[in-house]
Amino acid sequence: MFNSTVKTLVAAAVLVGAGSTAFASDHIFANPNQNLKSYVSLDLVRATSAGTVDVYELNADGRGELLGSAAVHAGANTNVKVQLKNNISQDVVAVLNTGSVDAALEEIARID
Repeated sequence: MFNSTVKTLVAAAVLVGAGSTAFASDHIFANPNQNLKSYVSLDLVRATSAGTVDVYELNADGRGELLGSAAVHAGANTNVKVQLKNNISQDVVAVLNTGSVDAALEEIARID
């Protein structure tokens, strides 16, 4: 009885550990609609390694001009604000860059 209980607890611990790894992946959480007057506000940026969040204009051809950038550290980064070069008239995309890889993307629509 004792051995089966211990085995069950160990199996449960392994599953919990494996599950928490899935939540540690790179991701950007942001309000999808912002005024974009001088900055983009990102509620949470989860990064597996240090990098940057780069904000680009979003146009018909895809990613356009780089509008601003902010450094992030590995782990959870809360309330990240990316200063923009100028008043934006179109939607943007925030890109988490860790090394040479675009690890996560989040489109943000401009509102008036």
